[in-house]
Amino acid sequence: MHIHIGNKNIVSDKKIIGIFNIETLEKSDLNEDYLDESKEDTKCIIIDEDDEVIISKISSYTIIKREAVEITDCLYLRGKN
Repeated sequence: MHIHIGNKNIVSDKKIIGIFNIETLEKSDLNEDYLDESKEDTKCIIIDEDDEVIISKISSYTIIKREAVEITDCLYLRGKN
């Protein structure tokens, strides 16, 4: 299953370790390394099992509420837009 994280990007829900609000990470000295990838419009950072940092313009709260869907569903929906 996959989760849409914005800007036509999807991530496997099985590979996600955490979805973090950028404002929360900025308050922590321990997580400074993850902020190197962020941009001015970044709202959340997703960390995967390979310690890859994925940035998103969508709020972490919005992404967390989304249901995971099968990849074929995502491709179908992308073609409809």
